[in-house]
Amino acid sequence: MLELLGLILPVFAVVAVGYLTVRFGVVPASIAPPLVQFVYHISLPALIFHIIAGDPIMAFLNWDFWITFGGGSLLVLVLVFLVGRSWLGGDLAHRAILAFAAVWINSGFIALPILHVLFGAKGVPPAAIANMINAAILFPVLAAILETTRVGEHGEKRAPWRLARNVVLSPMVWPTVLGIIFVVFAIPVPKPVEDFLVILGSALTPCALFAIGASIDFKEMLHDIRRIVVLSMVKLFALPAVVLGIGLALDMAPFYLIAATICAAVPTAKSVFFLANEYHVAEKSAAVMISATTVAAIVTMTIWLMVLAAIYPSVFHGDL
Repeated sequence: MLELLGLILPVFAVVAVGYLTVRFGVVPASIAPPLVQFVYHISLPALIFHIIAGDPIMAFLNWDFWITFGGGSLLVLVLVFLVGRSWLGGDLAHRAILAFAAVWINSGFIALPILHVLFGAKGVPPAAIANMINAAILFPVLAAILETTRVGEHGEKRAPWRLARNVVLSPMVWPTVLGIIFVVFAIPVPKPVEDFLVILGSALTPCALFAIGASIDFKEMLHDIRRIVVLSMVKLFALPAVVLGIGLALDMAPFYLIAATICAAVPTAKSVFFLANEYHVAEKSAAVMISATTVAAIVTMTIWLMVLAAIYPSVFHGDL
């Protein structure tokens, strides 16, 4: 357990440093958005492409992972949406934002850094697959729901090709696709380019975790607190429990089951807020959900990692 804590604590210590340095005025709060932009558009694509371009294509064809993580996410999404139909309040778009906030994972900023810290390069493909599931399944479904409500910036219906373009150009999607192309066609990556990508990619973990901490706002969490607490419990406990249960039922390979559960257990991604802001619906609730799950995940992720380490101790000791 002490060894596991030794892996976990540095991750959340960087988050804490980001929060404290902003709150005590060491650095301005305005540092978070530029860091997010750097990580999201530069460091993240560099790391993803570098790892995937050197990985066998079979790493992305793990159908048990697709079924376990994707199926678990859709199951919880449907249950939250249907069971909480009246409790979530608001119109269809409002309910959709809150329901998706309970299953949409922060794969790029938290799942990928944690898996990378725990398992090195082998931890990147599962995070990339989880993001592909988000981008290829969850994003289009949510976008379609929001489109039917016709609550765009000027009330107009948004062109489907723009939504498709945004998905394809996502900094976690295009480098994944490009990396797979390099693998399929056996295109070598020149050594100087590889070294360049390593330098950029190595900045992802500290910058992403620092930015997450710097953007936490405890005051905002008082907004709609009861609903947010319940949805946060669904996101941080129910979703990973469902994913773990499905993986165990499928007798999934231990490493990929651990990775799928960790991906499911991370906080809600900012992508939900971006869509909420784009369609002017439930923006405040989406922002609070992101902050609340990010803070709570410091405890809940530790719990899940301890549970997984107890079930599969050999995986955490390098036997992948």
